[in-house]
Amino acid sequence: MRNIIAALFKTCLVLFLLGGTCLVLGQLGGLLLQNGDMVIKTWDIFANPTFTISAIGGVLGFILGYFPKEKMEEVDIYSSDEFSEEVENVR
Repeated sequence: MRNIIAALFKTCLVLFLLGGTCLVLGQLGGLLLQNGDMVIKTWDIFANPTFTISAIGGVLGFILGYFPKEKMEEVDIYSSDEFSEEVENVR
């Protein structure tokens, strides 16, 4: 279940970032072209879907915090002989 919610959260995050980018670039383009209608239409097209997706992503992120993380095998990254040799060479 955690994997499904994590995948949905990541999808919402990507969609939210894309929608926000389109919103900002569209309004910036309208500003540079001095086209007020473009600014307004960009807001009308991208604002509600982007904000809705971000709210859904926020709720999914909140829910995701209640699922335990999968335990990873604890690996000692400093246990290799290569690291020990480098430490000896520094001394």
